[in-house]
Amino acid sequence: MNWDDLKMFLAVAEAPSMRVAAKSLKVSHSTVSRRIESLETSLGVRLFDRMPDGYKLTRSGEELLPVALKTDENLHSFGRNVAGRDAELKGQVCVTAPDVVASTYFMPYFKKFMEEYPEIQLKIHDSFEVFDLSRREADVAIRLTNSPPEHLIGRRLGIMHQAVYATREYLDRHNPSAANSSAKWVGWGSPDDRPGWIERSPFPHLSVVGHFNNMLIQYQAVRQNMGLGYFSCLLGDADPDLVRIGTTRPTMEVWLLSHRDLRAAARMRAFRQFILKRQPAIEAALEGRGQEPVV
Repeated sequence: MNWDDLKMFLAVAEAPSMRVAAKSLKVSHSTVSRRIESLETSLGVRLFDRMPDGYKLTRSGEELLPVALKTDENLHSFGRNVAGRDAELKGQVCVTAPDVVASTYFMPYFKKFMEEYPEIQLKIHDSFEVFDLSRREADVAIRLTNSPPEHLIGRRLGIMHQAVYATREYLDRHNPSAANSSAKWVGWGSPDDRPGWIERSPFPHLSVVGHFNNMLIQYQAVRQNMGLGYFSCLLGDADPDLVRIGTTRPTMEVWLLSHRDLRAAARMRAFRQFILKRQPAIEAALEGRGQEPVV
Protein backbone atom coordinates (compact mmCIF):
# COMPACT_ATOMS: atom_id res chain seq x y z
CA MET A 1 0.00 0.00 0.00
CA ASN A 2 1.43 3.35 -1.07
CA TRP A 3 1.62 5.87 1.81
CA ASP A 4 0.97 8.79 -0.57
CA ASP A 5 -2.32 7.16 -1.60
CA LEU A 6 -3.17 6.51 2.04
CA LYS A 7 -2.47 10.15 2.83
CA MET A 8 -4.90 11.15 0.06
CA PHE A 9 -7.51 8.80 1.50
CA LEU A 10 -7.12 10.30 4.99
CA ALA A 11 -7.42 13.85 3.70
CA VAL A 12 -10.64 13.08 1.78
CA ALA A 13 -12.10 11.14 4.71
CA GLU A 14 -11.52 14.05 7.10
CA ALA A 15 -12.37 16.98 4.77
CA PRO A 16 -15.91 18.22 4.10
CA SER A 17 -15.34 18.02 0.35
CA MET A 18 -12.91 16.79 -2.30
CA ARG A 19 -12.00 20.37 -3.14
CA VAL A 20 -11.07 21.16 0.48
CA ALA A 21 -9.01 17.95 0.65
CA ALA A 22 -7.17 18.89 -2.55
CA LYS A 23 -6.44 22.36 -1.21
CA SER A 24 -5.05 21.01 2.06
CA LEU A 25 -2.76 18.68 0.09
CA LYS A 26 -1.79 21.47 -2.36
CA VAL A 27 -2.68 19.34 -5.37
CA SER A 28 -5.43 19.46 -7.96
CA HIS A 29 -8.91 18.03 -7.53
CA SER A 30 -8.25 15.57 -10.38
CA THR A 31 -5.00 14.35 -8.76
CA VAL A 32 -6.81 13.45 -5.55
CA SER A 33 -9.59 11.70 -7.45
CA ARG A 34 -7.06 9.72 -9.51
CA ARG A 35 -5.07 8.61 -6.48
CA ILE A 36 -8.19 7.51 -4.61
CA GLU A 37 -9.23 5.44 -7.61
CA SER A 38 -5.75 3.95 -7.78
CA LEU A 39 -5.91 2.96 -4.10
CA GLU A 40 -9.34 1.40 -4.55
CA THR A 41 -8.11 -0.56 -7.55
CA SER A 42 -5.07 -1.87 -5.69
CA LEU A 43 -7.23 -2.97 -2.73
CA GLY A 44 -10.06 -4.28 -4.88
CA VAL A 45 -12.75 -2.44 -2.89
CA ARG A 46 -14.62 0.87 -2.94
CA LEU A 47 -13.57 3.16 -0.15
CA PHE A 48 -15.99 6.01 -0.91
CA ASP A 49 -19.48 6.35 -2.32
CA ARG A 50 -19.53 9.31 -4.71
CA MET A 51 -22.52 11.36 -3.51
CA PRO A 52 -23.89 14.68 -4.91
CA ASP A 53 -22.77 16.43 -1.74
CA GLY A 54 -19.35 14.81 -1.62
CA TYR A 55 -17.54 11.55 -0.83
CA LYS A 56 -18.92 9.24 1.87
CA LEU A 57 -16.96 6.39 3.42
CA THR A 58 -18.09 2.86 2.60
CA ARG A 59 -17.83 0.07 5.14
CA SER A 60 -14.39 -0.80 3.78
CA GLY A 61 -13.41 2.86 4.02
CA GLU A 62 -14.54 3.02 7.64
CA GLU A 63 -12.38 -0.04 8.40
CA LEU A 64 -9.37 1.54 6.72
CA LEU A 65 -9.77 4.92 8.48
CA PRO A 66 -8.40 3.92 11.93
CA VAL A 67 -5.50 2.15 10.23
CA ALA A 68 -4.67 5.30 8.27
CA LEU A 69 -5.00 7.48 11.38
CA LYS A 70 -2.72 5.19 13.39
CA THR A 71 -0.14 5.11 10.60
CA ASP A 72 -0.21 8.90 10.33
CA GLU A 73 0.22 9.32 14.08
CA ASN A 74 3.08 6.79 14.18
CA LEU A 75 4.94 8.60 11.42
CA HIS A 76 4.51 11.98 13.11
CA SER A 77 5.58 10.50 16.43
CA PHE A 78 8.65 9.02 14.81
CA GLY A 79 9.47 12.36 13.24
CA ARG A 80 9.18 14.13 16.59
CA ASN A 81 11.36 11.56 18.32
CA VAL A 82 14.20 11.57 15.79
CA ALA A 83 14.14 15.28 14.96
CA GLY A 84 17.65 16.59 15.56
CA ARG A 85 18.99 13.22 16.67
CA ASP A 86 21.72 13.20 14.03
CA ALA A 87 22.85 16.61 15.27
CA GLU A 88 23.47 15.28 18.78
CA LEU A 89 26.84 14.06 20.01
CA LYS A 90 25.35 10.93 21.53
CA GLY A 91 24.45 7.41 20.50
CA GLN A 92 26.47 4.56 19.07
CA VAL A 93 29.15 4.43 16.39
CA CYS A 94 29.89 0.94 15.10
CA VAL A 95 33.48 0.61 13.85
CA THR A 96 34.86 -2.38 11.99
CA ALA A 97 38.63 -2.88 11.95
CA PRO A 98 41.08 -5.78 11.62
CA ASP A 99 41.95 -7.33 14.97
CA VAL A 100 45.62 -6.40 14.61
CA VAL A 101 44.55 -2.75 14.30
CA ALA A 102 41.65 -2.64 16.76
CA SER A 103 43.22 -4.47 19.68
CA THR A 104 46.64 -2.82 19.59
CA TYR A 105 47.57 0.56 18.14
CA PHE A 106 44.05 2.03 17.82
CA MET A 107 42.78 0.98 21.24
CA PRO A 108 44.19 4.08 23.03
CA TYR A 109 42.48 6.23 20.37
CA PHE A 110 39.17 4.48 21.00
CA LYS A 111 39.58 5.06 24.73
CA LYS A 112 40.48 8.72 24.27
CA PHE A 113 37.54 9.32 21.94
CA MET A 114 35.03 7.94 24.44
CA GLU A 115 36.59 10.06 27.19
CA GLU A 116 36.15 13.19 25.06
CA TYR A 117 32.62 12.18 23.98
CA PRO A 118 31.17 10.31 26.97
CA GLU A 119 27.69 10.06 25.42
CA ILE A 120 28.98 8.33 22.28
CA GLN A 121 29.54 4.60 22.65
CA LEU A 122 31.90 2.83 20.28
CA LYS A 123 30.99 -0.67 19.17
CA ILE A 124 34.07 -2.35 17.74
CA HIS A 125 34.00 -5.30 15.34
CA ASP A 126 37.58 -6.54 15.38
CA SER A 127 37.50 -8.42 12.12
CA PHE A 128 39.10 -8.62 8.68
CA GLU A 129 35.62 -9.28 7.26
CA VAL A 130 34.28 -6.76 4.78
CA PHE A 131 31.24 -5.36 6.60
CA ASP A 132 28.58 -3.85 4.36
CA LEU A 133 28.34 -0.18 5.30
CA SER A 134 25.39 0.25 2.93
CA ARG A 135 23.35 -2.15 5.08
CA ARG A 136 24.51 -0.51 8.31
CA GLU A 137 26.45 -3.59 9.43
CA ALA A 138 28.94 -0.94 10.54
CA ASP A 139 29.03 2.87 10.49
CA VAL A 140 32.75 3.38 9.97
CA ALA A 141 35.40 1.03 8.64
CA ILE A 142 39.15 1.07 9.18
CA ARG A 143 39.90 -1.15 6.25
CA LEU A 144 43.00 -2.67 4.67
CA THR A 145 42.50 -2.25 0.94
CA ASN A 146 44.23 -0.80 -2.09
CA SER A 147 40.89 -0.29 -3.84
CA PRO A 148 38.23 1.25 -1.55
CA PRO A 149 34.64 0.90 -2.88
CA GLU A 150 33.52 3.89 -4.93
CA HIS A 151 30.21 4.24 -3.04
CA LEU A 152 32.08 4.95 0.21
CA ILE A 153 33.77 8.17 1.24
CA GLY A 154 36.95 8.37 3.24
CA ARG A 155 40.63 9.14 3.57
CA ARG A 156 43.74 7.05 3.34
CA LEU A 157 45.42 6.86 6.73
CA GLY A 158 48.66 5.42 5.41
CA ILE A 159 50.30 2.25 4.14
CA MET A 160 50.77 -0.65 6.51
CA HIS A 161 54.39 -1.84 6.59
CA GLN A 162 55.72 -5.12 7.94
CA ALA A 163 59.14 -6.08 9.20
CA VAL A 164 61.06 -8.87 10.91
CA TYR A 165 60.95 -8.90 14.71
CA ALA A 166 62.42 -11.00 17.50
CA THR A 167 63.17 -10.68 21.20
CA ARG A 168 66.63 -9.58 22.27
CA GLU A 169 66.95 -12.83 24.21
CA TYR A 170 66.29 -14.86 21.06
CA LEU A 171 68.83 -12.86 19.03
CA ASP A 172 71.45 -13.33 21.76
CA ARG A 173 71.08 -17.11 21.35
CA HIS A 174 70.49 -17.28 17.59
CA ASN A 175 72.22 -15.20 14.96
CA PRO A 176 69.85 -15.20 11.96
CA SER A 177 72.58 -13.90 9.62
CA ALA A 178 74.89 -16.87 10.15
CA ALA A 179 75.00 -19.40 7.32
CA ASN A 180 74.45 -22.28 9.76
CA SER A 181 72.09 -20.32 12.00
CA SER A 182 69.83 -22.16 14.43
CA ALA A 183 67.28 -19.36 14.19
CA LYS A 184 63.88 -20.19 12.77
CA TRP A 185 60.87 -18.39 11.40
CA VAL A 186 57.55 -18.53 13.21
CA GLY A 187 55.35 -19.78 10.36
CA TRP A 188 52.59 -17.63 8.89
CA GLY A 189 49.65 -18.84 6.82
CA SER A 190 49.33 -22.26 5.24
CA PRO A 191 52.04 -24.86 5.99
CA ASP A 192 54.85 -24.44 3.45
CA ASP A 193 58.54 -25.10 3.94
CA ARG A 194 59.56 -22.27 1.61
CA PRO A 195 56.74 -19.69 1.45
CA GLY A 196 57.23 -16.65 -0.78
CA TRP A 197 57.50 -14.19 2.08
CA ILE A 198 60.53 -16.06 3.44
CA GLU A 199 62.19 -16.09 0.04
CA ARG A 200 61.80 -12.30 -0.06
CA SER A 201 62.95 -11.80 3.54
CA PRO A 202 66.48 -10.91 4.76
CA PHE A 203 66.94 -14.52 5.90
CA PRO A 204 65.68 -16.88 3.18
CA HIS A 205 67.98 -19.65 4.40
CA LEU A 206 66.12 -20.13 7.70
CA SER A 207 63.54 -22.88 8.19
CA VAL A 208 60.07 -22.60 9.73
CA VAL A 209 58.74 -23.65 13.11
CA GLY A 210 54.95 -23.93 13.39
CA HIS A 211 52.25 -22.20 11.33
CA PHE A 212 49.92 -19.53 12.73
CA ASN A 213 47.19 -18.16 10.51
CA ASN A 214 46.67 -15.06 12.65
CA MET A 215 49.08 -12.19 13.07
CA LEU A 216 48.31 -11.74 16.77
CA ILE A 217 49.05 -15.42 17.48
CA GLN A 218 52.27 -15.26 15.47
CA TYR A 219 53.22 -12.16 17.44
CA GLN A 220 52.68 -13.94 20.76
CA ALA A 221 54.75 -16.89 19.55
CA VAL A 222 57.62 -14.50 18.80
CA ARG A 223 57.29 -12.97 22.26
CA GLN A 224 57.66 -16.50 23.69
CA ASN A 225 61.05 -16.84 21.95
CA MET A 226 59.83 -19.37 19.40
CA GLY A 227 61.56 -17.60 16.54
CA LEU A 228 61.57 -14.65 14.17
CA GLY A 229 58.26 -13.10 13.15
CA TYR A 230 57.24 -11.09 10.12
CA PHE A 231 54.33 -8.84 10.99
CA SER A 232 52.94 -5.31 11.16
CA CYS A 233 55.06 -2.47 12.50
CA LEU A 234 52.01 -1.44 14.54
CA LEU A 235 52.62 -4.55 16.62
CA GLY A 236 56.36 -4.85 16.64
CA ASP A 237 57.35 -1.24 17.21
CA ALA A 238 54.93 -0.85 20.12
CA ASP A 239 56.44 -3.76 22.06
CA PRO A 240 59.55 -2.85 24.10
CA ASP A 241 60.51 -6.53 24.31
CA LEU A 242 60.89 -6.80 20.53
CA VAL A 243 63.48 -5.39 18.17
CA ARG A 244 63.15 -4.85 14.46
CA ILE A 245 65.54 -6.55 12.08
CA GLY A 246 66.19 -5.03 8.68
CA THR A 247 64.00 -2.66 6.71
CA THR A 248 60.23 -2.39 6.52
CA ARG A 249 58.16 -3.53 3.55
CA PRO A 250 54.87 -1.89 2.41
CA THR A 251 51.90 -4.24 2.21
CA MET A 252 48.43 -2.67 2.13
CA GLU A 253 46.81 0.75 2.27
CA VAL A 254 44.71 1.56 5.35
CA TRP A 255 41.55 3.63 4.83
CA LEU A 256 39.00 5.28 7.07
CA LEU A 257 35.68 4.78 5.27
CA SER A 258 32.00 5.52 5.82
CA HIS A 259 28.83 5.64 3.76
CA ARG A 260 27.85 8.94 2.13
CA ASP A 261 24.43 8.90 3.84
CA LEU A 262 26.06 8.93 7.29
CA ARG A 263 28.48 11.82 6.82
CA ALA A 264 26.08 14.43 8.26
CA ALA A 265 25.45 12.60 11.55
CA ALA A 266 27.29 14.49 14.28
CA ARG A 267 28.57 11.42 16.13
CA MET A 268 29.96 9.90 12.89
CA ARG A 269 31.54 13.21 11.93
CA ALA A 270 33.08 13.56 15.39
CA PHE A 271 34.70 10.12 15.17
CA ARG A 272 36.04 10.66 11.66
CA GLN A 273 37.48 14.06 12.55
CA PHE A 274 39.01 12.65 15.75
CA ILE A 275 40.87 9.99 13.76
CA LEU A 276 41.83 12.27 10.88
CA LYS A 277 43.39 14.82 13.23
CA ARG A 278 45.80 12.06 14.21
CA GLN A 279 46.45 10.91 10.65
CA PRO A 280 50.13 12.02 10.53
CA ALA A 281 50.96 10.02 13.67
CA ILE A 282 48.95 7.03 12.42
CA GLU A 283 50.74 7.14 9.06
CA ALA A 284 54.13 7.22 10.77
CA ALA A 285 53.22 4.25 12.97
CA LEU A 286 51.88 2.26 10.01
CA GLU A 287 55.12 2.83 8.12
CA GLY A 288 57.30 1.97 11.10
CA ARG A 289 58.94 5.37 11.38
CA GLY A 290 59.07 5.14 15.16
CA GLN A 291 61.91 2.65 15.55
CA GLU A 292 65.30 2.03 14.02
CA PRO A 293 66.34 -1.54 13.13
CA VAL A 294 69.05 -3.14 15.29
CA VAL A 295 70.37 -5.45 12.59
